[in-house]
Amino acid sequence: MASCNALVVSCAPATRYEPPDALRGYEILVTSQDSLGRGIAQGLARRGFRVRSRVRGGGRPTAYLVAFIFRETEPPALTWLHVRLADTRTGAIVAAVSAPLDSLGPSAEQRARAIVDSLAANPALRRALAPT
Repeated sequence: MASCNALVVSCAPATRYEPPDALRGYEILVTSQDSLGRGIAQGLARRGFRVRSRVRGGGRPTAYLVAFIFRETEPPALTWLHVRLADTRTGAIVAAVSAPLDSLGPSAEQRARAIVDSLAANPALRRALAPT
């Protein structure tokens, strides 16, 4: 039995994952169906990014969109919107935007537009950051 297992392992193809050098090499996975998530997905698609809403295995490199709000407790007690795009295979953050929520505009549409503009224009998106 042990020799059979060794045979199977030795026959398995060697695989190595090479993440893309730029954000454009990723499909962007946005599963959030709130107005901000939909706005970001639509904005990225308009900018030429491949965007999808469902998890799918075996495809191209994919970055998952995570957005969350953080409220400071100390004065001036700002509320921040943080958006991260993480490589689904390695967990590496491939793009990040953080801004005070009130600086992005009053509506979800304006906030989504500001986030997409920042993601698309960020020159630091050429290399993925190691997970921390």
